[in-house]
Amino acid sequence: MMALLDFVVRLVTDVGRFLDVFVNDLILGAGDPLSAVLIVTGQAILLTAVGVFGYAAIGSLLNEVGITLPALGGRGRGE
Repeated sequence: MMALLDFVVRLVTDVGRFLDVFVNDLILGAGDPLSAVLIVTGQAILLTAVGVFGYAAIGSLLNEVGITLPALGGRGRGE
């Protein structure tokens, strides 16, 4: 249980450290604006992928108990 708590604490502090590096080094520092755009774009792509995977995983779990979520692609099972 302690390893899980350490992991969550490290994850939260790394997010804070990422925001600090992003603001101080890329936006306010001597970094070029293209780097900031690339980082924001990469984070958006990553969050989209995690969101779609999470929706699919939760949808499959809910499908086991009889709750059906709408398909994202519109090509659900033919009934």
